[in-house]
Amino acid sequence: MLKNRGVLGVLFGLISASLYGITPIFVYHATEHGADSFGLMCSRYVIAVVILLAVRTIKMGFGKWPERKLGTKLFLLGAVGLYSNSICMFTAFEYLPSGLSMVLFYFYPILVVLFGWVFFRHVPPKIIWPCLAITLLGVAMSASDLSGGQAKGVAIIVFGAFAYAIYSVLAAASMPRTDLLSGLILIFGGAGFSFVVVWLIDPPGLPTTMPFVADVWLPALEIGTIGTIGAMGIFFAGMNLIGASKSAVVQTWEVLVAICSGVFFLDQSFSVRQLFGAVLILSGVIVLLRVEAKQNNPDILLPT
Repeated sequence: MLKNRGVLGVLFGLISASLYGITPIFVYHATEHGADSFGLMCSRYVIAVVILLAVRTIKMGFGKWPERKLGTKLFLLGAVGLYSNSICMFTAFEYLPSGLSMVLFYFYPILVVLFGWVFFRHVPPKIIWPCLAITLLGVAMSASDLSGGQAKGVAIIVFGAFAYAIYSVLAAASMPRTDLLSGLILIFGGAGFSFVVVWLIDPPGLPTTMPFVADVWLPALEIGTIGTIGAMGIFFAGMNLIGASKSAVVQTWEVLVAICSGVFFLDQSFSVRQLFGAVLILSGVIVLLRVEAKQNNPDILLPT
């Protein structure tokens, strides 16, 4: 059936953000049974690589990997970019309320737009700026407690946002040059490599406890499959259609999904301010979706 390329990219982004948004439910369940954040991050990438390697071997055999330079770049994007972002996010939670951390981190879409503009001459469409303003304001209103920030935590989360923005822009330029399975394996393999090395070294301040009981392994399996393979695979599929800038805007949908998941599954509260923030996030995404639907993007043929 025929689909508009831009609309399809936005829908992929919404699905990806939704999968990311429900993942905290499983993280919460795992930590309730003794898991720690770094152990879950380590196991998620190990699980993802093992599953993707099996799928790729069945589908493509053992050959046809990207050429060495591209493969090394993708591996380093995971080993440095994804790893740095994960470390910054979970370390910042020790110094900042989770709501403030979310607000500070989600200024990264602006960085994605600027980095793409400066380094790859991807001039952003004019619609991106009001969409960014609307969605980021929505993130700020949707996040919970915005008080109690500490300077160290702010520095850490801002560094994490920079790391993720650079990772997003470089990944957007590199992933279309290889098949999705190979690219994901290399990126996840890089991130998993960094987490495994840190786990083996066990440095002070970065405790990593691998999940060994079923109550932890089952959530870890979900995080590795749905929250990693599914979420990031669909994210890159959407990014290949609409680019890094618009994908970054759509990813703010994750905040709304995470809040709703907390309300319905974790009995967390939902304030009027968060409701207004959710409406703003939804409005920004809808505006972007409508613009994509009206643009003369070439249609693509999908299997029925």
